[in-house]
Amino acid sequence: MCAARIECDRQVNDLKQRLTEKISEKTAIPEELLSGVAVMQVHGKRSVCIENHMGVQIYEQEHIQIAVKQGRIQIYGTALTIARMTKKIVEIRGRLQRLELE
Repeated sequence: MCAARIECDRQVNDLKQRLTEKISEKTAIPEELLSGVAVMQVHGKRSVCIENHMGVQIYEQEHIQIAVKQGRIQIYGTALTIARMTKKIVEIRGRLQRLELE
């Protein structure tokens, strides 16, 4: 019974992946956005925008930690603030010094 469940889950995941690829091809929407993978855009040393986040875990002036599907993103710097936050996007501004993906 357990082996059948594992095989079924694998088939469902394969189907989701193929469907995501097809939708991406037909609509010109990047596959990363459809699959929920975090997308990060860094704008110089002043701001970073993270799409598909799962929430803020740590919020300090010199350290912000963002949860993403694959783990977490650590942002270090000075005068860090959350400039904008929606269900999908969080934008952080300040003097960025270091970004870490875990």
